[in-house]
Amino acid sequence: MTSMVRMVTPVITSGDRVREGKGFSVEELKAVELTPGEAARLGIPHDPRRRTSHEDNVETLREYLKDAKEAGVKVKRPRQTGKPVVGRVFRGMTSSGKKMRNLTRRK
Repeated sequence: MTSMVRMVTPVITSGDRVREGKGFSVEELKAVELTPGEAARLGIPHDPRRRTSHEDNVETLREYLKDAKEAGVKVKRPRQTGKPVVGRVFRGMTSSGKKMRNLTRRK
């Protein structure tokens, strides 16, 4: 039986506070030679707003990638299912939409 690779999350320090982060910064991903797209396919969270790079997070990423390679982890990118919601005008919910779709009553 193969061992499951744990999910990885960054640790962010701000002054005396230490908390769990939402995702790794671009600099941390570059340090382990990953792009944000490759990280998403591997199930690694990416936070585009973060600008800092912590060495602890880089080490965590390196360990995770080594474990993931050994376990053969590949996560596919989620595909969009269903169509986007169409605006009010095209459903005929406004007067201009009704005129456009010939839904107005004529006497």
